[in-house]
Amino acid sequence: MEKLQLGYVKGNDIMTKICVMTTVHHAYDGRIYHKQCKSLRKAGYEVTLLAPKPDKQIEDDGINLIPIEKAQKEWKRFLHTFSVFKQAKETKADLYHFHDPELLPVGVLLRLFTRKPVVFDVHEHYPNAIMSKKYLKKWLKNPVRIAYEIIEKISLPTLSGVIYTTEEVGERYKKYTSCKIENYPLPEMFPSTSRENKKDEYLLYLGGITAIRGIEELVEGFSHVLKLKPDAKLLFVGSFESKSFEEKIHEKVNKLGLKDNIAFKGKVPYQEIERYLSEATIGIIPYLPVPNHLVCLPNKLFEYMAAGVAVIASDFPHYRKVVESSNSGLLVNPERPQSISKAMITLLENSNLAKEMGGNGEVAFSNKYNWKSEEKKLFSFYQKLLKK
Repeated sequence: MEKLQLGYVKGNDIMTKICVMTTVHHAYDGRIYHKQCKSLRKAGYEVTLLAPKPDKQIEDDGINLIPIEKAQKEWKRFLHTFSVFKQAKETKADLYHFHDPELLPVGVLLRLFTRKPVVFDVHEHYPNAIMSKKYLKKWLKNPVRIAYEIIEKISLPTLSGVIYTTEEVGERYKKYTSCKIENYPLPEMFPSTSRENKKDEYLLYLGGITAIRGIEELVEGFSHVLKLKPDAKLLFVGSFESKSFEEKIHEKVNKLGLKDNIAFKGKVPYQEIERYLSEATIGIIPYLPVPNHLVCLPNKLFEYMAAGVAVIASDFPHYRKVVESSNSGLLVNPERPQSISKAMITLLENSNLAKEMGGNGEVAFSNKYNWKSEEKKLFSFYQKLLKK
């Protein structure tokens, strides 16, 4: 019962109100809704979520969803977000928590007009991420990056706190009130009984299907695998970044004769991810070495580990630290299809090694890399800001 009292104002029965905001992420996003909002609600906070309108709304979850229309064009997102200010202010929250960089002006306005704590939740190294955006013209990337850095520098002194992931991302926010909270998976999503369904020659790629995530190199690498392992299957669960890239990948799959061995399932609800992970023996993260990937940790790495799936990941310092310390997989050069195929063949030809690495990852997840440890940091950070 002690945890359930965290969200209450000391000395009375009034619940502390939290307003969480996103204009970009899905209303039932894994990090925002299933982890943070649900944890806060469980801890006794009254939670209101402002997020893009979902196709179907979840009822009776104790979280008040205020659906907003999502901007159709990327460049309109900054203009669209100002309407969020009015809706957020009307919630009369005791603390505001926003998740998108374009909401920085909204966060500043809320802080100035309400005098309540306002938290900026940083998901990635945004200046680096801007330089990788496909929708931005090459000549426009540097001006947009500089403009963002100026807006962020002006906004941060007004805000109450910053939440970030990884030490490298956090370097930008050390002089502010900040807290490192990783986006580790929920333990309850990965029951150990699911290990019985695993298939030895079943490989999985989970997440957005984009060029900078090494999809072309992965497909080419998999074509070499089939020469030795013709029964191997590679499943993609996630959406393509664009119609043109989808056509390009399908053309490559057909050209290499992989149509019978590769399947694309599209994007699935967060709750259904475990179903695909439960069957996979090998999970692949072939991200290319763009600046943002070099300082961030993908949540998919920990989802693979949570499900007892052996990992094949790009050999970046952050990834290496997790994979090698837990002995949960193999590291590859993502720019060389031969390196990816060699790792896949190694695990496919040695099922005992794959199972051992999958088991090691599962132990590391249970002991360290799970959301239970991170939600405690969230509660403590909130209490620190609310006391101020």
